[in-house]
Amino acid sequence: MRTPSDSELRFLFEGDERQLQQFIEKHHDFFERYQVMDDVKELADELTVEEQIPVVFSFVYGVAVDWREYDEDIIRYFGEMLPDGTVEVESTDKGMDVTYNGQVHSIELSFTGKDRYITIRGFQEIIKDKYQIRLFEFSYLSDTHEFLILPTQRWEELDAQYPVQNKEMFRIIDDELDFP
Repeated sequence: MRTPSDSELRFLFEGDERQLQQFIEKHHDFFERYQVMDDVKELADELTVEEQIPVVFSFVYGVAVDWREYDEDIIRYFGEMLPDGTVEVESTDKGMDVTYNGQVHSIELSFTGKDRYITIRGFQEIIKDKYQIRLFEFSYLSDTHEFLILPTQRWEELDAQYPVQNKEMFRIIDDELDFP
C-alpha cells in the first residue's frame, strides 16, 4: 500500500514547481516501472504547475477506475490501498459479496453501466468507519476517474486546513456522482 506522507499531502495543496520536481525525482522509479514517465513529461507542456500537481500525485497514490472496469477489480484496487485490512470479493447472482476484515458485505448491482459507481459507493459504505474515498476533480469529465483513499480523520484535517482547495480538488462520493 502506498500512503502519502504529511509532507506529500502538504505538497498536494501547497506545492510549487521545485517541489513538483522533487516529487517526480522521489517517485522516478515508480513512474518508470508503470511506464508513465512520458505522461509526466507531457503534462509539463500542457498544464500549469498547479494543474500538474494533482495529476502527478494521483499517478502515485490514486486508484484509476475506467468506466468499463470490472466491478470485482474495482474492489481489489481499492482493497490494495487499505493498510490495515483484508479485502476479498466474489461475484454472486445479485452482484458481489465483499469480505472486509472477515465480515461479508453484499453489494447488489444493476448489471448496467451504472454499476461502477454502485460498486464505489458500496465499498465506501463498507469502509466508512475508517476511510473515505474521494474523486480527484480533474478526472471527472474523463472516462477514467482517479480516486484517493485516506483515513477519515486525515480527510477531516485536510477539510479544516485547506477548505477551499480541498473542495476544488476533490469530490465527495455521493449518490449523484457517476461517469458523465
